[in-house]
Amino acid sequence: MDTRHEPEQRYEDQDCIIIYVGKLAGNPQWSFPTHKHDDLHEIIYVNEGKGSFTIDGAKHLAQKGDLLIYNRGTLHEEKSDPEYPLSTFYCGFRFKEDIHSDADWVVPPGSEPIIRANRYSEELHTLMQTLFSEFSIREDGYERISQHVLKAVLLIIERMSRHQQSSEQIIRSNTLAESIKDYLDTNYRQNIKLKELAEQFHIDFYYLIHMYKNRYGTSPYHYLIQRRMGEATRLLVSTKKKIWEIAKLVGYDNPNYFTILFTKTVGESPRSFRKRNQKDMFGDTSSHSS
Repeated sequence: MDTRHEPEQRYEDQDCIIIYVGKLAGNPQWSFPTHKHDDLHEIIYVNEGKGSFTIDGAKHLAQKGDLLIYNRGTLHEEKSDPEYPLSTFYCGFRFKEDIHSDADWVVPPGSEPIIRANRYSEELHTLMQTLFSEFSIREDGYERISQHVLKAVLLIIERMSRHQQSSEQIIRSNTLAESIKDYLDTNYRQNIKLKELAEQFHIDFYYLIHMYKNRYGTSPYHYLIQRRMGEATRLLVSTKKKIWEIAKLVGYDNPNYFTILFTKTVGESPRSFRKRNQKDMFGDTSSHSS
């Protein structure tokens, strides 16, 4: 079952118990060996500097504005960059005990444990600073204020995570579109059907069209035609091949259909295009059979 929660409701319905809030400031030799917290979650916001973080065996480099998230039970190791010492805010907390274990996480299991700086980073920095100040000064009501601030922090993290996922999705879509374009450029002479192309790349047919058009401004079908007609114009000008031969070479068994498409795409018939463009290479082309 794929259960999804509205982020606002998820965090508004969950009370948190804050275990600690702290600040690391500019120690170039700071490091913390591999450890984990089985009974709490931890978030770390990078104010300044750089550091390396090994999380569940994978190494990540973090810098100003980045956020690291350790769901409970996550193995992690931390080390400051000596040349650019880390300055961070960090907070350890747990959700109230009535939360179901399947929902006891800050980011979904399997998600990236680091969220890169984005347009919400400054807002998160302000909230983490407020949380640290409240816990440091501990004036009347600090517990309730801290609870509300932490909920706001978690909601901002949810926004940052969605923003990062959207950016990553765009990158993945663009990479996939580029792979499909490479395939079309290599195989345009073949009898390519878009539904079979979608199956080959393990994506939905309509997603294929939408994703490709977002990347290149045209559908894969129209790009394929443009690619074939571009090659056809080259062959018409640089060779003496007959039009039916050229049609076959660029993927059309029916020369009449090829002529219709060529005329619609280029603005003139193959015969007219050849006559107008080939004369400088071969002289009078009136005797060539088409």
